[in-house]
Amino acid sequence: MKENIKIFVIALIIGMAIAFFLSFKFQDDVALAINPEVTYFYVGSYNRLEDANQKAASYPHSVIYQNGSIYQIVIGTYHDTEVIALMSSYFHDQNISFYQETMKVDSSFLKDISTYELLIKSSDASYYESVNTSMLQLFREYMSQNF
Repeated sequence: MKENIKIFVIALIIGMAIAFFLSFKFQDDVALAINPEVTYFYVGSYNRLEDANQKAASYPHSVIYQNGSIYQIVIGTYHDTEVIALMSSYFHDQNISFYQETMKVDSSFLKDISTYELLIKSSDASYYESVNTSMLQLFREYMSQNF
């Protein structure tokens, strides 16, 4: 009987060690699978596409996203909470008034933008615009393929 308990305890410890190791190795993939959504910043909502196009001309590289019957001018899409805070501060510094909403996306899109989010977290604010432009291009491509 004591041997069975010893074997059970050893197996339990080995299982816990493997689970601990795997949780760190696949932590990002699990987070992407559990919460596949992004926060997008937009500067206005319009009922007519012509009005949205006129407003979008004021924001280079912006994307017009059709949310139901409303057209929104998207200026950024982010997943990481730290990046959301950094870009929020950046847009406020640029005197841009914006709104935030969340959107469900594929985990593949989250993987694509994660590299750019690392760049935002590790770079100076002077590089945010060029990195954000690349992220908006990915968003544009994602929207054309999935909607």
